[in-house]
Amino acid sequence: MAGLAALLSFGSDRKSTDTLTALSRALAPRGSEEARGVCGSAKLLVRAAMPIVHRLDVTTLIVDGIVELSTLAHRYAERGPLGLVGGADPYTLIMADPDGLVLARNGDGPPLYYARCRGAVLVASEPAALLAAGVPARPDPETVARFLAVGSCDEGAATFFDGIRRVLPHQVVEISAGHTDGWVVRAHPPVRHRGHPITGRMALLGAVGEGRLGVLLGPGLPGAAVLGAALSERAEPRGLPVYSVNFPGLPADSSAYASALLGPLPDASVRHRALPFFADEIDVDGFLADVGEPMPDLSSYLAWAVARATGGEIDALLGAGGWSGPVGHLPRLADRVASRYGVALRFPYRDLETTDEALRAELRGLAERTLPPVSLRAAGAAPAAASLEPPLREILLRLRAEMISALLYPRHGATDHDGLAVMQHLPTAHEADVARLWRRYLLERWLTTVLAPYERTPDVPVARPAPGPVVIAAAGQDWTTHAVVTEPITAGDRIADKFAWYVAEFAHGADKSARQALRRPWHLLVAAKPVAVAQGLSRAIWEIEPGSYARALVRLAGPAVGLADPWSMQVALDHGGPVRLGLAVLSARLGRRAWAERFAGPLVRSVCPPREQACPPAHLAVVPPPRDADRVAEQIVAALRKTLPDDVYAMLAGCAVVGAGDGGMRLLGWSQPGEPPAGLLERLCERNPFGQGDERTPLVLALAAPRRVAQSTGRKGAKASARRR
Repeated sequence: MAGLAALLSFGSDRKSTDTLTALSRALAPRGSEEARGVCGSAKLLVRAAMPIVHRLDVTTLIVDGIVELSTLAHRYAERGPLGLVGGADPYTLIMADPDGLVLARNGDGPPLYYARCRGAVLVASEPAALLAAGVPARPDPETVARFLAVGSCDEGAATFFDGIRRVLPHQVVEISAGHTDGWVVRAHPPVRHRGHPITGRMALLGAVGEGRLGVLLGPGLPGAAVLGAALSERAEPRGLPVYSVNFPGLPADSSAYASALLGPLPDASVRHRALPFFADEIDVDGFLADVGEPMPDLSSYLAWAVARATGGEIDALLGAGGWSGPVGHLPRLADRVASRYGVALRFPYRDLETTDEALRAELRGLAERTLPPVSLRAAGAAPAAASLEPPLREILLRLRAEMISALLYPRHGATDHDGLAVMQHLPTAHEADVARLWRRYLLERWLTTVLAPYERTPDVPVARPAPGPVVIAAAGQDWTTHAVVTEPITAGDRIADKFAWYVAEFAHGADKSARQALRRPWHLLVAAKPVAVAQGLSRAIWEIEPGSYARALVRLAGPAVGLADPWSMQVALDHGGPVRLGLAVLSARLGRRAWAERFAGPLVRSVCPPREQACPPAHLAVVPPPRDADRVAEQIVAALRKTLPDDVYAMLAGCAVVGAGDGGMRLLGWSQPGEPPAGLLERLCERNPFGQGDERTPLVLALAAPRRVAQSTGRKGAKASARRR
């Protein structure tokens, strides 16, 4: 497929040249060479292996597809712009005349997009080229909502990009200069020319014969008819390439169906190749980068992936029979695949209802004439045919962590609680809900990988550096807190030995003032969350089943007690009980914060909800308070005895396991006999010295700063001062 682009602007030549260059670079995958043309205020560009700009009288024309220029010129002279569409050949064109531009797309011609930007109109074969040329990258809310609800896309002129429109099949769009409003865009309704209706067989045979043909094996009668027609019409003497899709490790496996369907055929008639697709290696980002906008089903991804894997082996790939759901996106899919991998995707039955009796009779007759009876029976066997359906439910289970992250921290809209509920019951969820989850995931990945690079916003760092030493005045003494960076903590870590090693490394590499401070009383503060993670207490949200009481408490006043989601509230209920949590939530509802904290208690207040920037697994899990925190603190102190110099260890005044955050400090564990210095610890944790978790600083050393000695102001000093005066 060629790449077409145009610019209609009154701007300077320098700016126009830069814009055309940006369009050309973005369309580079569609052709290695470029050609340009100028007509009035319009500038045209085409990228292809052999690009051509046609000049007809006072117009300039660029075309992608099959068209007879003399016929086109005659129709244009007779009927004007509407004469640019008509006939059975698919093509897309951009015509420039002294008045402006005319865009036309005939039948299934390649897609074409246009947008206004900075007083100009830009046109290109792909939205990505328009974004690269400066069109603002913003999602279209209505298109996104419709896509999530029913999977509809490419059905109308709107795209996923706000401000970017597409030219519809059989449509003409005129762009001309207005009197006061700049360029005027007039989109004519699609023109439907009368003619003989195209049957499924006509569409199928029209797709056969495009060079080296391959077949993507499909289920049921449509799949059998596609295979039979390709076998009967192929021109090459060698076997027909037939591809099937396998999902290793998942229940859906097409190998048995492929053997039953292809086994009875003559040995030399087909060359079968089973393509494995692993659920944890699905390249969604690569798929979206190629197709530009989300597509509603997994079948579209598989067609793209098969074409990518077979590029160079075949020139055209026949799709597997009928297509469920919306089909408006399939021309876009075929266009992107052809432009990147040189494989023409064809879906001959995509817009025909395969439940129609007349069509089923046509399919049955075609299959009976071209396939052996044994193969035909295999195609009609319901269980075998069903095994070829993409195992979307199982794939989503394998992608569960990514799915939960997309639903919990979406770039579009608020947290999708309905989707999270479906994920928790995915094995028994309704098919429509499963399909919607896939669409939601595709949309979130599109926003992240395709749209985000064009957004004109500064990059936000994912993690902040560890905070430097902070001086705090407490208990009549200045204290300096030093946060220690560690590797991520995982379940099963020997937390005491690991933390002791990091503290010893800090002591060994400390500067002079810190080394001196370590020979005075010092404290070690340990964050409670990583201790609980090491103990294996973190609970992924898909493992938590919130009850109705937990959901009711969240609605009542959950955020006021730091438990804004039902999973965290359920974990808090498991630790504090319904009465304690009910009283805490009621107090928060009445504005009695102190009462709420007293009723909840330190353990409940230490339940940590999932947070996007937290270290895994805490970003998708609820982390309760650690178990037996006093004993953990004692184990850390015992490990420090083995790793620290004797004089440094002797000055350790205590190890505290604490929870720190917006709700203040919660002392959960203490290592030394006697009462802990609660006031000192609370003051040291006032600003959460551990950070927010993404800094990976679960350890904080609180070192006593040297006491300041006040300068003498006695008589001798006064005399010296007097002499200086």
